[in-house]
Amino acid sequence: MPIILEHVTFGYDGRNVVDDATLTIAEGLVHLVFGPTGCGKTTIALLLVGLLRPQKGTILVDGADPARPHFNRQSIQLAFQFPESQMFEVTVEKEVSYALKNFGLAPGEIRGRCDWAMDCVGLPREFLGRDPHNLSFGERRKVALASAIAVRPAYLILDEPLAGLDWTGRRNLVEVILRLKEEGMAAVILTHETDLIGEIGDTALSMAGGGISEPLPAADFVYDDPAGPHIPEFLKLLRLMKEKGFRIPGRPHRIDDVARAVVDAVSP
Repeated sequence: MPIILEHVTFGYDGRNVVDDATLTIAEGLVHLVFGPTGCGKTTIALLLVGLLRPQKGTILVDGADPARPHFNRQSIQLAFQFPESQMFEVTVEKEVSYALKNFGLAPGEIRGRCDWAMDCVGLPREFLGRDPHNLSFGERRKVALASAIAVRPAYLILDEPLAGLDWTGRRNLVEVILRLKEEGMAAVILTHETDLIGEIGDTALSMAGGGISEPLPAADFVYDDPAGPHIPEFLKLLRLMKEKGFRIPGRPHRIDDVARAVVDAVSP
């Protein structure tokens, strides 16, 4: 079932950062939520997983209120902007399996899910016995992500997941999200990095002034608002080439398609 927000409002100190927001987030897809720092993206993430309760309106995740005590928290998981700072266990295995034990899974199932999650994020199983606090930045980030996906939620919420990652870490994250999508897991990625739309994302929407736009297919999102603030740099290049008389057919928005369009346009 989808995530449904209906007329949701939430604010701090009398200022609404989410104001009468209505939104439907489909299952099984990758959704990008763009917006500048301070626009309310993290607040939306906290509302979606039930750590905050709307001051007005309702949120339903798989038909249930995530802020209720008996909500099935296996259906949605949140990875914070710097999740590695919240690690507290003494081994990677205990860190990744912590939630699984709380949900009462059998030991064999827990080990299987740990192995699966580690494989997804690209960490060898030999890491399970290591202290997560002694790992590199990138390795700790992978452990944190493994901890979230081991639960196998229907929805994975990622708050600024590219923060602090180099190019290799970025590519690894994209590959993980695509793999999880193939296995039926939806992702909601809250970010200010508009170039991400060239790598991933089935739909995209934006936040500003407390409001949330309707999700649009990724290509429509970047092409139907030519003056909007969420235009990736490589699409600005295509626009400039068109102004100079180069033929750019269609509406390419993925990096590979954009590169192919540029090569075709300049080839004799």
